[in-house]
Amino acid sequence: MNGNMNLYAKLDGGDAIPIKKSIWTTFTTVAKEKPDHVAVVSRSQPSDLLASVVGKTSNNPKVGLEWTYAQLAQGALNIASVMKSYGVRQNSVLLAFLPPVCAEWSLLWWMANCLGVTLVTIDKRALEPARVDELTFYIRSLQPESVVVYESQDAAAVDDICAELQHSIKSKVTLDAGDGTAGWTGLATFDSSVNSNDHAVDTNDTDYDRTAVILYTSGTSTGQPKGCPLTEKNLVFGWLISKPFSSKVTGVATRIIMMFANSRAINLQMCSKCWLIGGTVVYLSTGFTPEGVLSTTKQEAITDSIIIPPMLGAIVSHPTFSKESVKSVDRVFVGGDMAMAELQDVVTENFVNAQIVSVYGMTEGLGVVGWPDTRVPTRIPVSMGLLAQGSILPGSVLKIVDDDGAVTKREETGDIHIMSPVMIESYRDNMAADTFHEDEEGRWFKTGDVGFIDKKDHFYVLGRKKDIIKRLGVPVPPILLENVLASFGGVQVSLNERATQELR
Repeated sequence: MNGNMNLYAKLDGGDAIPIKKSIWTTFTTVAKEKPDHVAVVSRSQPSDLLASVVGKTSNNPKVGLEWTYAQLAQGALNIASVMKSYGVRQNSVLLAFLPPVCAEWSLLWWMANCLGVTLVTIDKRALEPARVDELTFYIRSLQPESVVVYESQDAAAVDDICAELQHSIKSKVTLDAGDGTAGWTGLATFDSSVNSNDHAVDTNDTDYDRTAVILYTSGTSTGQPKGCPLTEKNLVFGWLISKPFSSKVTGVATRIIMMFANSRAINLQMCSKCWLIGGTVVYLSTGFTPEGVLSTTKQEAITDSIIIPPMLGAIVSHPTFSKESVKSVDRVFVGGDMAMAELQDVVTENFVNAQIVSVYGMTEGLGVVGWPDTRVPTRIPVSMGLLAQGSILPGSVLKIVDDDGAVTKREETGDIHIMSPVMIESYRDNMAADTFHEDEEGRWFKTGDVGFIDKKDHFYVLGRKKDIIKRLGVPVPPILLENVLASFGGVQVSLNERATQELR
């Protein structure tokens, strides 16, 4: 790059914000400040779920489960104490097979940070006989010291693979009673009489480079999924620089609705950020359905909703939609797909008290771009029919490069490359190694997305490079064609089905 740097498509966020607290310390700090505030709601699960582990509270919900911050913290300590007594070590792997959406994930996530183990959550359908190769891959690759299954009937599948691989598991837990399953313990029967405080990770000597969680993204040419080992440093950096929720703006306690699978990055990111500010996560166990989102939003006074673009159309066009049903919503986060300019008007017209917030993130790292200091403009900038995704956040660098690897000029499209402390260093087992590259500046991640930067430092995403159609050298994202086709009718259903698949 020669000449005026402002002509080129590169954004530098400067120094990262120093880390001061571990994940566990931050969670427990909130729990001490707001012990009786509800942290988790799941109306489809029984109110006394795991009461022997999390304890009781003065909150007595008439319908479904409510766990307070004090319950989550104490439950995490209790489970950590028992797992430690079984010989489970810090930095070992806890492999959990869960339904896509359930309250138990929150308890396991808090516990994993308490004990300092790596949480890996996989859809329980991986235990089905037809997916034995996938199950074998996870156990062989991860070598877990602890395994959690949702129901005792799933235990045999894990035992069979472990026997075949000659792999020994120190702690085998079921989330139901677990009676009659040799070698497995039902979580509700844990003996939490041990002094649980002795088994929390030493917060005075936190290893920020430890792998806190491994998330899996799409498979490679070998057919195996790619593991993203996110360290405590990756996560905390991301949380420090992007605080999107609205409680400090409106004075209303944040309540988010979560219907994304707990094995997905969006669940980890949004739930953790909500707990960091003392908010409430409301789980929608049915996953995404327009009627489920609308009824839950109204009944639970949801303040923050996270959706992908095709879902928004399904919600506002549903027969049960009314502006009254969504009047509690302060912000609508839109991500996971191209954010077209018309989405802003859809939100403004239908969510009368809400502001749209376009977000960009990926499993490999969250918190690179956004709206600095949470100052989202009343009207998000628009270019080429797209909503801006914000600008660069502290600690990160983003550039747009051409096919030869040279940085493009402003408003020219190209490949999006990122260098950031929130990003993983590599995939597990060095899969897809060419996704990363190093130069004199540092280590870069090639996102596989195409975008551009305007003259005001706003960042825009056109979509996945592999999906972009080029016509006379001009990139044409498929979503633009889909929108044209949808205007003729008969296409919207397929888009909604795609959105539902992305949640699983």
